[in-house]
Amino acid sequence: MTTILTTPISTTFPVPLPAPESPKAVDLVSQKLRGQTLRLPNLFGFYSQWPNEISPHYEQLKATIESKIDEWIDPCDELVRLKARKVNLPLFSAIWYPRSTLDRLETMSWYSMWLFLWDDVVEDTAIPSDSCTTELSRITYLHSHALEYVKFHLGLSDNETEPEPPTKYCTLFKHAGENLRRDCTERERQKFYETIKEYMTCVEVESRWVAEKELPRVDEYWAHRLGTSSVYTYCALGEYMSGGHLPESFFDTEEMGSMWYELNRHIVTMNDIVSLKKELGKSLHSLVPIIINETNADLDSAVASLLDILQVSGDNINKGAEKLLAMAGDDEELRERVEAYVVPFWTNMTGSYWWSLICDRYGVTKYLKRDGTLVVPL
Repeated sequence: MTTILTTPISTTFPVPLPAPESPKAVDLVSQKLRGQTLRLPNLFGFYSQWPNEISPHYEQLKATIESKIDEWIDPCDELVRLKARKVNLPLFSAIWYPRSTLDRLETMSWYSMWLFLWDDVVEDTAIPSDSCTTELSRITYLHSHALEYVKFHLGLSDNETEPEPPTKYCTLFKHAGENLRRDCTERERQKFYETIKEYMTCVEVESRWVAEKELPRVDEYWAHRLGTSSVYTYCALGEYMSGGHLPESFFDTEEMGSMWYELNRHIVTMNDIVSLKKELGKSLHSLVPIIINETNADLDSAVASLLDILQVSGDNINKGAEKLLAMAGDDEELRERVEAYVVPFWTNMTGSYWWSLICDRYGVTKYLKRDGTLVVPL
């Protein structure tokens, strides 16, 4: 029997299927790191060369911050409240600035609360997706409107009317801004604003890498990471937190620029080591994976290279502090102000180390051994 074909036979070849996408750098490095163990040696001795202190106002600060979280963050936003508590703002402020007055510790805590919650909003927006262009546009929109809001509350805007905040908790900035507007010079506030602007610009650069699931070269990473760290925003409040003003000429020196740069490098390096497990579940936009991706180094070698940065940056901060103190000459009153300004560079380093190990944000406290080493399964 003859079979009758009811469907015409195609005279064209089938359209070939698209070639499978090459694995993204993030996926390749993630596969390489899974199942490994991050080891950080005991650095207690290294950090003992600088002050390891906690503010005598810690308990009072803790109670105040807890009450403000309850007051300012909607009870319905339990996740936001949880994030605010996981940061451990009382400890953060009290060990970064152990010699500051209570009112200035509170102001720094309000700024830090705004910053950490803002950072999480942007980080959650920049997740890899099929609509990355839309997500990046949203980040640009958020930053543009946040800067207007920040500028207004720092008393630097020509607007007479408060701008609309781009997010619900962008309003937290006004609590810090009110105090900074009262107690800081216009020069300090302008510098602070410029560093926040730089932070947001660099976050947009980082977000593009994250959206594409690619990893930059080490030098490309440093170019924007020194902005996304927000450390320069804290440096800009150095006079405010130390309780005294320095001559403007000090801020035009190579020594001052070096101090800011080395502190930033130090804190980024420590943060990127300790937060590796947290990043492994997210974008991997961090020093350890980027070094491994570029150099094909193993995990231990990558960490060892970062420990060298901690040593060098710490040494350079010590040298910079000596030079700044020497610039005060025989003026004892100025020398006291310079010393008060320099001390937070040391306590920011030690505070960053202890806070990173203790706070819930990175979740590594349970991996801290009795001998002071940190052993984190990835």
